[in-house]
Amino acid sequence: MSAERAGRLPRILVATDGRHAVQLPPDLDAGLLLRDSDLAVLIHCADSGHPPMAVDIDSIAGLGGDDDGVDFVTSRLRVPIVLTRRPALAARAAEHGRLGLVHLFGYDSTGLARSLEGHPRSDGVGSVLSPGLVVAHLRADELARLPRPLLAYGLIDEVQDAEACLALADAIVVRPVLAARLAAARIRS
Repeated sequence: MSAERAGRLPRILVATDGRHAVQLPPDLDAGLLLRDSDLAVLIHCADSGHPPMAVDIDSIAGLGGDDDGVDFVTSRLRVPIVLTRRPALAARAAEHGRLGLVHLFGYDSTGLARSLEGHPRSDGVGSVLSPGLVVAHLRADELARLPRPLLAYGLIDEVQDAEACLALADAIVVRPVLAARLAAARIRS
């Protein structure tokens, strides 16, 4: 694995469950995010010619949400980016030289301030703001408190929203259809 792949967050993660082929637009700085899937699909994708750049480890059925699960994903499957709700697991990914991203919840019952309380705030551990569209509505002081890199994840369905979120976050998560529309819009401009 190249050093670049081991720790660099692409600007766009394209969400997939891994059950269908997803073509990344060649003009985008993009990688695949495997989510809402299972362990067999994760292993198959990791062994394919186009392994995922990132895995939302909490959404993979059959994969333990513990140190052993992170060790398997980062060391054996060599996935460079791990998303998780558990700060200790993000820190564990960072210990392996990977990027760990901790889910922070914008405006739900948990609240952003409370979500930040458990964040490790250490090298190799960034944040996933969910829903991602919220990033465009944060005050400057709220945005400044979020550990970087910052991934905006969820409810980004329009090219205009994607561009607005990319102006504030380090990266975004989109569906394949929006990735294609985003690439086409950038070619036109």
